[in-house]
This record gives sequence, structure tokens and C-alpha cells, in this order.
Amino acid sequence: MRLPQFLSATALALVAVAASAQRQAPAPGNNLSGLSETLNGLSDDTNAMAAEAPPAAPQANAQAPVVTEPAPPPAPVPATPARAPLVMPPAPLTRAQLATLQAAATRGRLLGTIERAGRAATQDMLSRVANPDGAGISGWLAEAEGNGVAVTFYQDTDSGPVVVYRVTFNGGRIVDRDVHLAGTRPPLNPLQARMAAARAAASRQDHRPCAGDEFNYFVVPPLTPDGNIDVYQISPQTARGVYPVGGHFRTSVAPDGSIAATRGYAEACSNVTVAAPAAGVQPAPITITHAMDELPQDIHAFLSAWTGHPLIVAAGAPPRLFAVTPEGIAEIPPQTTAPQRRPSPGR
Repeated sequence: MRLPQFLSATALALVAVAASAQRQAPAPGNNLSGLSETLNGLSDDTNAMAAEAPPAAPQANAQAPVVTEPAPPPAPVPATPARAPLVMPPAPLTRAQLATLQAAATRGRLLGTIERAGRAATQDMLSRVANPDGAGISGWLAEAEGNGVAVTFYQDTDSGPVVVYRVTFNGGRIVDRDVHLAGTRPPLNPLQARMAAARAAASRQDHRPCAGDEFNYFVVPPLTPDGNIDVYQISPQTARGVYPVGGHFRTSVAPDGSIAATRGYAEACSNVTVAAPAAGVQPAPITITHAMDELPQDIHAFLSAWTGHPLIVAAGAPPRLFAVTPEGIAEIPPQTTAPQRRPSPGR
């Protein structure tokens, strides 16, 4: 600010005026006697005396009054440029969050295995069963068997579900078939019966697929003999290369057959269209926004396995980016921009 400079100029002007007044002061003498004579010479007719009084002669040594120039106004204070708001990076993921992501990827891989086994088993079954509805097939279940996967197509009857067709895969090949199109059909074992009952309980909910008329059902065996059974309702494909992102649900069914929990994964139906990559070209990632949860879910790892493409999931609000594949889920670190250097003068 220039206010101190303005005050200094004014003070200097006052000092100059005071010095001039001192130079014009009369020589020291009996000032009191002069004042008495002046008072005695006053009369009532001051105007007449003023008119008759001759004009005072100019003093030879009189100086012109000092005129001070007004100080310039203070310069405006330059405006401070607006500073961009400081954005702090998100806190690192906790151990619990990392464990959640690992569990989601593991479940997504399992769902991918169930989907592939069910698709291959359905193709094999249709090659030998001309009329599945006539055979009374109600659904199918996939279970681990040794190093492979066994898929069982069953029929609901009044006495309980029974086996219609069973095929076992190992190393991508069919190693066993068990066909019961006629005669007595063996009942499902107790675990299979529980899984079939859980599928039926989930189907009675008011859920609607985003594509097709019916869901595909993936029933996950319980982790413990008395644990809940998770049933996934997956909206099917209706066109090659088009995959529904919405319209998928997970329902957890308690051992007594009641619904312990259920959830969806999207607030609306949407599809993603993917093209098969050229030979030798890595599949391009698919970007999905998921604001319902702070972290990607098991359905996203499954969608990556189903489509054959990695996913970039923007989860939470504010969103954080995650790379999702069936092998794992990891956060993508936020990009940081290095501060730009100001050019030197003359450059």
C-alpha cells in the first residue's frame, strides 16, 4: 500500500509552511505596547476607518504561499488470483476392503465357471433330449466333483426333485453322463435338494429380467453344511455380443428355506455391446459406473468373465476407479498432474 508515502508528503508540506511562517515573523520587541495602542485607537465607526485607511504597501521580502500538490491516490491492491480447491487423494483401502474385493473376485470366478459348465451341459443335454419340457426338466445345478464340475438337470415332483440328466466335465471334456429319461429317476441328494429348494424360493420373488422372459439361475453351494445358499438371477443374452449390465440379483436363502437377504446390482436396465477382438489383440476394457456401492461387487467380476473383457468400474461417490477381472480387483491410482513451471522472462 502507498498510504505511508502519502502521509510523509503531507508532513513535509506542513513543515515547509511552518518554516515559511517563521521566516515572515517580525523581529522580537515589546509586542504588548503595540497591542495596547491598537486597542486604544479602535472606534465604533470601524467601517469608515477601514474605508479611509490606505492600502498596505507590499512587503519587499514577502514570499508566495506554499502550495502543496495533492498526493496521488493509492494504487489499487492487485486482486489475488483464485486458487483451485485442494483435492485430497482418497484414503488407502483398508484390509477389510481388500478382503472384500478378493472375495468378490473369487465369487465372480465361481459364477463364471458355473455359467460355462451350464452352457456346455445344456448343449450336451439338448443333443440327447429332444423335448426338455416333455422330460419334465425344472432346472439345473452345478457342483464341484473332484477336479471337475458336474451339472444335474432335475425334475420337481410331489415326492421331491429327481435326476433327469447328469453330465460331468473335467479339463473341458465330458467324462461321464447319467441319463434317466424313462423309468425310475433317482432323487437328488440332501445338498442338491436344498439347492433346488433355494432356487425355487428365489424364483418366487418379484424380480424381472432386463432381457428375455426368464432368468438364468446360478445356485452356489453353501460354504458350510448349515450355511446359507446364494442364488443368482442373471438376465440372459438376447443377441450375440450384447450383454445386460442391469437386471441381475443375488438372494441368500437360509437353511429353513426363508429369504435371508436379497439385492440387485443396478437401478436400471442397460446393455453393453462388445466385439470379439482381432487375433493377437487384447480385449478392450469396458467402463461401468456403479454408484450403489463403494467397491465393485462379485457381479462385476462375473461380467468380466462372461464378456471376456476386463472392466473399469467407477464405484462409490465420489467415484474411485477399479480394474476388474476374474483373477482380481485392484484400485487404479488417481492420476496426478505435475505443477507447470512458469517460463523465465524473455523466453
